Amino acid sequence: MALFVFAVGFWHTHLGLKEMKPFGSEWGGLVIASIVLLLLLITYWFAVNGRKMALIFYILCGVIFFICNLNYFYPAYMARTLIQNEASALNDTLQKYANGTSVLQGKATTLAIADYMYLNDLKSDVIAEISAQGFGPNARAKTGEFNSKASKYKLAPINVSSAMGHVTNSKEDMEVQKESIEPLFKDRMNTMAINFGAEILFDPDGFIKGVDQMDNLQLEYTDSLNQIKSDNQTEYKLDSITKYKNVQTIVNFVGKLNTIVELINQSNDKNTVLLKRLDEDTHPRADKLGRIKFTIVSIKERIKEIDTWAIIILCLFIDLVVPLAIYLLLRKKGDEPENKSLQGKIKPTSF
Repeated sequence: MALFVFAVGFWHTHLGLKEMKPFGSEWGGLVIASIVLLLLLITYWFAVNGRKMALIFYILCGVIFFICNLNYFYPAYMARTLIQNEASALNDTLQKYANGTSVLQGKATTLAIADYMYLNDLKSDVIAEISAQGFGPNARAKTGEFNSKASKYKLAPINVSSAMGHVTNSKEDMEVQKESIEPLFKDRMNTMAINFGAEILFDPDGFIKGVDQMDNLQLEYTDSLNQIKSDNQTEYKLDSITKYKNVQTIVNFVGKLNTIVELINQSNDKNTVLLKRLDEDTHPRADKLGRIKFTIVSIKERIKEIDTWAIIILCLFIDLVVPLAIYLLLRKKGDEPENKSLQGKIKPTSF
C-alpha cells in the first residue's frame, strides 16, 4: 500500500517539476523525483523499524512530494478556472484604466488631469449610447454635461443638431453619427491637453496618444476577455498551455496594456505615476501554469475557495497522511513485544 502511494507521489512529482525543466530538460524532473523517492524509501524503512530520526527526513521528503504534487494537481485540474479568473481580473483593470476611474493615484496629480479624465468618461458614454441607439436624450444630456465641464477650460461647446444626431435602429445611421460626432469630442479634449500642457503634462501629445490607444485597446479586447471569462468548454493541458488561443490573447493583451501605460506615465512630469503597470510576477499567468511560483500565487488568491482546499487536502492525504498512517500501524517500538495478532491463527509446530 505504501509503495503504491509512493509511486503515485513520485510520478506526480515528476509532472509537477516538468514545466520547470530542471537541468534544461522536462525529464530533469524525473531525475529529481527519483532521488527524493530513493531517500523517502530508505528513511521510511528505518522509521518503521524504530529509528525515530529517520522519520524527520521522511517528513521532509513527503513535504517535497506534497509541494510538487500540488504544483501539478492544482494547475492541471484548475486550469480553466484560473484562466477565467485572470481574464476577468484583466478585463476589470482594462475598464478602470480606459474609463479613467483609477488614473488618479496620489495627491501630486492635478485637478486638470482629473477633469480631463472625467471628460473622457463622458465622451465614452456618449459614443456607447450612439452605438446602442443613436444620439438620443441620454447622449444629449451627457453632451450638455461635457460642455458644462469643458467651459471651465474655455473650450467651444459641442452642438449636435437633430439632423446630425437622433435616435435610430439602423446600424448604418449609428456608424455615420459616430463618425461625425466622436471627432468633435476628441478635438475638444486635444485642445484642452495642448492648451494646459505646461500646467498638467510634460508631453501632452504623448498623453493624448496614450489615451486614444487605451480606448482602442478597450474596443479590441473587452469582448475577447469576456469570452475567455465565460468559456466553459476549452480543456487545457499543461504541456501545451502556450498554444491555446485564449492564453495567447491574455499574453498579447498584457503586453499591449503595459506599453500604453508606459506611454501615459511618461507624459506626466510628476514622480507619481498615473497608471500602474501590471506586475510581471502576477500577469500574464495563463502561459505559466505549472510553475511553482505562479501556483503559490494563485493558491494564496483563492485560499478561501472550496476547490482550492479540496486539492490541498487531496495532496496532503496522498503524500503525508496515508504513509504516516501506515507507519503508525507498522512501526516497531523498542520495548514493545511483537504483535502477532494480525498474522492469523498460529499453527502448532509439533503434535
